[in-house]
Amino acid sequence: MKIDYAIIILAISIAFSGYWIGNAISHDQNLDVEEVSYTPVGEVLSLSEASDYLKLDEKSIKAIIGQQKQFLKSYGSFTGMMLPYTKVNDEYIFSKQSLQEWVKEANINRDEFPME
Repeated sequence: MKIDYAIIILAISIAFSGYWIGNAISHDQNLDVEEVSYTPVGEVLSLSEASDYLKLDEKSIKAIIGQQKQFLKSYGSFTGMMLPYTKVNDEYIFSKQSLQEWVKEANINRDEFPME
């Protein structure tokens, strides 16, 4: 009799899990195009433009990136937002909007980046 109840509970659990996972997968696949934001081409900055925008020299920006990478490597995770960039063929590319968000969060968290 106990085996019958165990089988019923197991069957219900499997059915519920399948429904739950299927729902999650279909939600991920049905994202509206409106939810995806795109950065206009004019809002992409080179390292020198990002340097001008942030009023930091290029060496300082690279140092911040290096500090954050080292922190991530040492601790395995990073709290907050890391300086957003993409690197293509040794060239850094920045989104102006992402830099704005990073500056806001860094100000809220009172992040400090000592230069060595």
